[in-house]
Amino acid sequence: MSNNGPVGPLMVSLEDPRALDRTEVGAKAAVLAQMKHAGFPVPDGCVFTARAMIRHVAGLGVPTSETVRGRTLDDGIRKAVEEVADRLTGPLAVRSSGIDEDGEHASHAGQYSTILDVEGVEALEDALRACWASGFTSAVRSYRAGTGAEGDAPLGVLVQQLVRAETAGVAFTVNPVTGARDEILVSAVNGLGEQLVSGEVSPDEWTVPAGGTGTPVNTSDRHRALTAEQAQEVAALAERVAEVMGGPTDIEWARADGRLYLLQARPITAIADPAPEAVPIAIAPPQGFWSKDSTHAPLPLLPMTRKLLDYNNTVLQDVCAEFGLLLKGMAFATIGGWRYMGTVPLSPAEAPARIGVCIEATRENRAGKAIDEWLESVRPHFAERIATLTKVDLGGLSDRDLAAHLTDVLNLHREGTEVHFRLLGAVSIALGRFGPYVTDVLGWEQTKPFELLAGLSTESTGPALAMAKLAEKAAKSLDGTATLSALSALLEQDEQFAAAFENYRTAYGCRALQYEVASPALGERPELILSLVRDQLTQDSDMGRTSDSAAQARLDAVASAHELLAGREEAARFAELLAGAERAYPVREDNEYWTVSAPNALLRWAVLEVADRLVARGLLDRADHVFFLEVREVLEAFTEGTDHRELVARRRGEHRWALENPGPDSYGERPGPPPAMDQLPAAVRETMGAFQWTLLHMGGGAPAPRQTDGDRLTGVPGSAGRYTGVVRVVLSESEFDKIRAGDVLVCPITSPVWSVVFPSIGALVTDTGGALSHAAIIAREYGIPAALATGNATEFLTDGMLVTVDGVTGTVEILEK
Repeated sequence: MSNNGPVGPLMVSLEDPRALDRTEVGAKAAVLAQMKHAGFPVPDGCVFTARAMIRHVAGLGVPTSETVRGRTLDDGIRKAVEEVADRLTGPLAVRSSGIDEDGEHASHAGQYSTILDVEGVEALEDALRACWASGFTSAVRSYRAGTGAEGDAPLGVLVQQLVRAETAGVAFTVNPVTGARDEILVSAVNGLGEQLVSGEVSPDEWTVPAGGTGTPVNTSDRHRALTAEQAQEVAALAERVAEVMGGPTDIEWARADGRLYLLQARPITAIADPAPEAVPIAIAPPQGFWSKDSTHAPLPLLPMTRKLLDYNNTVLQDVCAEFGLLLKGMAFATIGGWRYMGTVPLSPAEAPARIGVCIEATRENRAGKAIDEWLESVRPHFAERIATLTKVDLGGLSDRDLAAHLTDVLNLHREGTEVHFRLLGAVSIALGRFGPYVTDVLGWEQTKPFELLAGLSTESTGPALAMAKLAEKAAKSLDGTATLSALSALLEQDEQFAAAFENYRTAYGCRALQYEVASPALGERPELILSLVRDQLTQDSDMGRTSDSAAQARLDAVASAHELLAGREEAARFAELLAGAERAYPVREDNEYWTVSAPNALLRWAVLEVADRLVARGLLDRADHVFFLEVREVLEAFTEGTDHRELVARRRGEHRWALENPGPDSYGERPGPPPAMDQLPAAVRETMGAFQWTLLHMGGGAPAPRQTDGDRLTGVPGSAGRYTGVVRVVLSESEFDKIRAGDVLVCPITSPVWSVVFPSIGALVTDTGGALSHAAIIAREYGIPAALATGNATEFLTDGMLVTVDGVTGTVEILEK
């Protein structure tokens, strides 16, 4: 960090021509100076130049956030602070203005500090040091390294009179979601805009036709913060700013006392692709009955993920053969772009041999041995490989080594698929032997098997327990309410919290949040991790106590069961089956991370590194287009220079068509009940009955009828308890930031990695799933009431409704709409 020009001022006003020099005042301040000189309504302000910061850190060696913040200002800088305090009447807004911030390729958004409501010389000195310190955090240094920037960059610090906003928000001259250039997107909240920028409040959203050519439309009327005329006024301001900026721009604005103010302007660095023309897909359902696989694919999968999952069909046939199940296999098919699931029956000629395999598999206890192998050798093997692959510096690999790394990760993904479904078969048999014995032979309640097992799935609670420790560390350093802005400032200013935060990202970041490889992993969503820390602090939950409580409840249930069976002939068989179920139950969740989630994340990161190099060579238009190719095609482009851009364009069009044409819930005629097994050997009856019982409790059976009116939804019980709270509909992992502490989470279904949000919620409602679905297992681990398989809760319930969820009856009662 250097600035080797002639000695310049430590502070300038926005009206001073020297404030136009971004190398002196930083990008944010320079743009606002430009806007003020052009006559835009920018609040009065002054800027501490980069020279002031350089002067402050001189002699510190390698500056850290703590040393910069802790150092006393020298007399010259203090005099400049006093001058600013005299010029501007408080309260003041103090914002960092990075020299290379808000550029066309990296925005640094959210990386530097902002301090509001600053009054007095001493408070202004503290705010100035805090802004400078934010430039030396580990988070900023990691961000800069990731964008290819070298070393630390100096900061200007902008000081302006705080606008006491009645309403505030942001506006984009290009729709950042759709890429549409003929509309302006205006977001608005009541009060200060910081609550919107930090993600603490969901805004009203206005879509305004460009050029004032049409009527603004409020697509999310939560606060009534703006009228249509005022939204048009904001849009017009954004368009005028974009003309001066010379390209797509987003602005921050505020209204106070009937006047509109411009608070910030910057180029839009990430513009979505304009939607491609839809390309119709021929629909040819295979023979048989196929039901939509909403659990794993609530939306059409992209070609890369779809091709990876084609291997599932081969593996599932192998699993059925190994355990002697009386079906050829379970199968997945893509119909009209959507994923469907069905079964492949055995032919009559194959049945006798398969019956013999089933008897042999039962005698050898293949299911139990598969679980033992996982726990004792396979799981440690996967853990070691994943740890090794996670540490690879992808950017430092040669093309040849990167291609080899991608091949290694692809092989891990295939091995993970094989192990995952083998364990699915083994776990299904072990749990399915235990459950019916408890309910049918012993005659106990349908929920009893799950009471006897809840609390064992430690993989579900591990991320949240670690997050609870992170929240504890934050709580010790926070003054006042735990808001996102306060936590962001803590991340910038507190080296210990920043280190703990990075440790969490390292330990749990290699977790795909969806089965879709194109979706970001947890480690790529630092803002989500911060919001979950905030919710834990707001909820004041004690994850350690919750886990201990679940474990104790299970031990009490087991002790009661043994007491009831004392002296009865069923006691030995119950103990045997319980031991097998206790070993199998945690594997249901545990293996998902090692065999599915982590391999997905590693594959995603390797593919994206290749994609960046393909974009640089002109073989891809955008890095995220890589997911419209199969991994084989990616390697072909990378090693042979094949141009697949036309193929990508066609597949993008097909994907759009699939989104616009969601298929039916099923194809074909639903089969009747399975044939009677009375004449089969006992071992076969038990194995097939076990497998069918577990699959039923994983999927929840046929979904409930779609409900269109009334005040009650009925599903199936998932986790006991009763809770009243506010509905938050979350359709995918990309909407996790909508969740607030205590919400009733309403979603299509959850995967294991959703466990990170469970400490924040009060209850769970899903469209699909059963008592052995990931959603139910995780809810029981956290002691959260859950109603599952409601059919259409995500459509029937809306954000803000007040509902009561009864996890015993599986019902949801609407109290306020």
